[in-house]
Amino acid sequence: MVRRATFTFILFGLTSLFGCSDNDDSKGQGAGAGAGQQGDQKQAMPVGFIRLTPEKIDYTQKLPGRVVSYRVAEIRPQVSGIIQARLFEEGSLVEEGEQLYQIDPARYQADLEMAQADLESANAAVANTQAVVNRYDGLVKQKVLSEQEFDTAKMQLKQAQASVSQAEAAVKTARINLAYTRVYAPISGFIGPSRVTKGALVTQQQQEPLAVIRQLDPVYVDLSQSVGDAQKLKARLIESRIQQKQNTDFQVSLFFSESGEPYPHKGKLDATDLAVDEQTGAIRLRSVFPNPDNQLLPGLFVRASIEDLASSKALVVPQKSVQIGNGGTKHVWVVGSGDKAQKRQVRTGVAYKDQWVIEDGLEEGDLVIVEGTMNLQPGAPVKPSDLANKKKASGQPQSNNSAESSAQSGGR
Repeated sequence: MVRRATFTFILFGLTSLFGCSDNDDSKGQGAGAGAGQQGDQKQAMPVGFIRLTPEKIDYTQKLPGRVVSYRVAEIRPQVSGIIQARLFEEGSLVEEGEQLYQIDPARYQADLEMAQADLESANAAVANTQAVVNRYDGLVKQKVLSEQEFDTAKMQLKQAQASVSQAEAAVKTARINLAYTRVYAPISGFIGPSRVTKGALVTQQQQEPLAVIRQLDPVYVDLSQSVGDAQKLKARLIESRIQQKQNTDFQVSLFFSESGEPYPHKGKLDATDLAVDEQTGAIRLRSVFPNPDNQLLPGLFVRASIEDLASSKALVVPQKSVQIGNGGTKHVWVVGSGDKAQKRQVRTGVAYKDQWVIEDGLEEGDLVIVEGTMNLQPGAPVKPSDLANKKKASGQPQSNNSAESSAQSGGR
């Protein structure tokens, strides 16, 4: 009885042990299968993307500049003499053709009278020789006078006529010199302090000017820009003018350097220099501004931005989506075919707000991953979602790229 009871107990224990092992194995297999399914789901990482579309951008970089007079005239005497009078008020506005100085004209008046007297004498000589030629003409026909004497008389007549021409030129020169004793304003503008006074001796075309006239409405503002940025600007100018098929005026905004306040009037881009300054390594851009209140004085330092320079084919991406690799190369992540992550090397241009302008590496319609790029690997499956839809659902304002992305992706 004891042996039978012991055998029965051992048999029951073995049966329980094998039953538990089978249950544990089945549970383990089920758990392993479930873990495999969850692992497959985790491999597709959720990411947020935007669809690239061309966006017009304004070139708003502030450039240093300096105000330059639109016109400058340095007044110098054309004849020598003593200043008899100064006929303008220093610092005032003078009109073109207004007399500024009077130089003593006595000497030049005498030169004119002498030239006129020489002209009268030359005319008298012409009349005398002409009478001789007329008289010799009849005598030659009667064969009373030789041909040689007649030819000599005609030559003397031509010499007398040449003397008249010389005397007339001398009279014109004397009149011009007499007129130069009255110094006039060649342009309209504000005239500075006079550097000579009444009684001063001035010489013809002297190096030091008598005064300087500056036209201040409008004025030039010469901007300075690096060579690289100037080349991009030139390309944008050409592109914009080709598209519009006409010369386009690009507006320029001006800011005072000291206070940072904007200038109330808009200017326009006038011309670009074709040479690089050897000292600064920059290129000069010239703009024109109205200056009705004379707030812009020559030599004033300012800052300006070109506002209306837009490119219709510029692609922009958020700056946080651009990553910098070894050697300074830049790349972004895009959603490729089959919802696979692709690493795309790009070349960026100027910064526009919180975005980069893409010059190479991306095309219109590419899906650029903006969110979820931390642990991406090339070829890894992703679960993309359109950020435009998220912003629309949350009521946030959409950018141009986001709005276009929502329309083209169809709520992907």
